[in-house]
Amino acid sequence: MYTNEQRAEHIRGLQQDLRVINAQYGEVLPKISGVYDLPTEDAVRRFQRRFGLPVTGQTDLSTWDRIVQESNLIRSKNAIPLAVRVFPSAITIISSGDTGRFIYILQAILNGLAIEFPDISVIPYTGVYDSVTEQAVKMLQRSSGLPSTGKLDMATWNSISSLYSNVAKSLED
Repeated sequence: MYTNEQRAEHIRGLQQDLRVINAQYGEVLPKISGVYDLPTEDAVRRFQRRFGLPVTGQTDLSTWDRIVQESNLIRSKNAIPLAVRVFPSAITIISSGDTGRFIYILQAILNGLAIEFPDISVIPYTGVYDSVTEQAVKMLQRSSGLPSTGKLDMATWNSISSLYSNVAKSLED
């Protein structure tokens, strides 16, 4: 049985999605009340008009699906990107001679940091934790106040990742 509370919850979800869409287009944002009131009905009509649906002010299945699809699309475009955790594990220590796909990522990040840190040489993408990669890590460890071992542990990875995030952000500004 479809309860009044379930209906109100579905209307609140609809109103949240309509707020996302209306904000994108600079329109009036319906309140999230759980009541299918006149402002909600008007927002549905505007949506139906904009997307070529029959303009009824009612939320049938095709209108509902399109509202959900459009609000999800807007949310995905405006969302903060998810961080990708690539460091193997908290106990891993990468050192001279280690190889793997992870090292390619590290080398790309180090090359990105070379823009801001002239002491870092451009590193060839080899997938090998070679002496050039190790020297760049040592330099960044020193500049971050970490022990300059040249070995890549979790603390060093987090420091390098943070530096890279800040450099990337400053380049956007």
